[in-house]
Amino acid sequence: MSLPVKTLCINAKEISKNKNYKEYTELLKIIKMERKKFVSIVNKNKNKREYYLKRQISMNVYNKINHLKLSNVYFINENKRIYLGGESFSNILGFTGIDDNGQEGLEYAKNNLLSPTHGLKKVKQDNLGRPIETIEILKKPRSGKDLRLTLDKRLQVIGYEVMRKYVKKFSADSGSLILVNSANGEILSMVNYPSFDPTKRNEFRGSKLKNRAVYDLIEPGSTIKPMIIYSGLENNVIDQNTVISTSPGVIKIEDKEIKDWKYLGDLIPKDIIKYSSNIGAAKISKKLSKKQVLSTLNNFGLGQSLFLDLPGSQIGNLPVSTELSESGHFSIGYGYGLSTSLLHMVNAYSLLANYGKRVHLRYLYAEDAPELINENILKRSTSEKVLDMMRDVVQSKDGTGQKAKVQGYTVFGKTGTVRQIVNRKYSKNTHNALFVGILGDPSPKYVAAVIIRNPKDREGSGGSHAAPVYGEYMQHTLRLLENHQYANSR
Repeated sequence: MSLPVKTLCINAKEISKNKNYKEYTELLKIIKMERKKFVSIVNKNKNKREYYLKRQISMNVYNKINHLKLSNVYFINENKRIYLGGESFSNILGFTGIDDNGQEGLEYAKNNLLSPTHGLKKVKQDNLGRPIETIEILKKPRSGKDLRLTLDKRLQVIGYEVMRKYVKKFSADSGSLILVNSANGEILSMVNYPSFDPTKRNEFRGSKLKNRAVYDLIEPGSTIKPMIIYSGLENNVIDQNTVISTSPGVIKIEDKEIKDWKYLGDLIPKDIIKYSSNIGAAKISKKLSKKQVLSTLNNFGLGQSLFLDLPGSQIGNLPVSTELSESGHFSIGYGYGLSTSLLHMVNAYSLLANYGKRVHLRYLYAEDAPELINENILKRSTSEKVLDMMRDVVQSKDGTGQKAKVQGYTVFGKTGTVRQIVNRKYSKNTHNALFVGILGDPSPKYVAAVIIRNPKDREGSGGSHAAPVYGEYMQHTLRLLENHQYANSR
């Protein structure tokens, strides 16, 4: 929001002519400026009738100066942005410069909408250059328009505090999370930690300014496996009971080696998701043609614009089928060899939550939002099968995402652990930990994605580092959302 403030101005041209600098001694004491500097400013701007001596002063300072009734000293009205959401919102909203023009985030993207149109009036001045009477309004001022966001301040603050807690606990570099209502596409929360204090301009630099939930491109790792299983089912290369052998626990292809985190033996598709088998997913990917795999990922929205107009948002990239190597055909099955954003993963899982129907994500609230729920992208029956497979990731005693449990609810989810690229090579010691979950009672509705970047307390793991963030955040969140009565009844 913007609050009115005063800016102290001087008529440098008249002050320069008179050269009576002693008259301004008390003024300089109030604003804590040396006379030498004041004289220098006047001399450098001696042709200006209006010079901003002090921007956005407090009302206390204004009253003290106004009481002096100095010649060639006056005030103009300006606005100053106040950010009530603090650090939890800052890299989403961005900030304005001293002239109230947007510099980052939504402030920058929507600057034309938010900015006021200044008015113009003809005034009569006294012999000291002070306005004493308005003669005519030449142009009426117009206030900037309001933006109403779908982000829920309560959920945003909770998300920020939960993320702060776990990033510090895990000695991680950073973390992000996104929560959407898949039924209407509203983004309810979008959090990044660390962030910056919007009241401290010395913090307006570096990666903290970026909305990394949409800006950072990542490899999705094992969170892509439900999409690979969907493609296998839809293209009839597997069914729900197809047995995939992961023996002997390692596959060597070209210059790459595919491993599972432990020997998993024979698996059906449900188990591949539950235990997060790289070999199982890679073998299903290889059963599909390259075009079939990439077509499915394209349908899930990966590598596609989400038409959100969020500042800094990245589209990501899918490989071209003709350029996909044999090892790449395998590795794309467990989420390597492509780039996407956390927001795209939320969008993809929202398709599953809606049983194949697309609802476009949005961050601006609209009473009459376009009804896009009937746009069928995936097949309902296949989506239901995959969604059911994702249940055991969290709800079973041996799934990789047990720490994402939310008391009173069923969570359909998937963990992911991805090596980061350091100096153009995959690092063995630095990982992104991911979890994407769909909360499913009484029907799938809320989709949230979490990423923890480079946790250092132990080897990075989606189940150990991202899943507990999801579980704690959603447990708090659902007490505030519309179906909290159901949770209490459980």
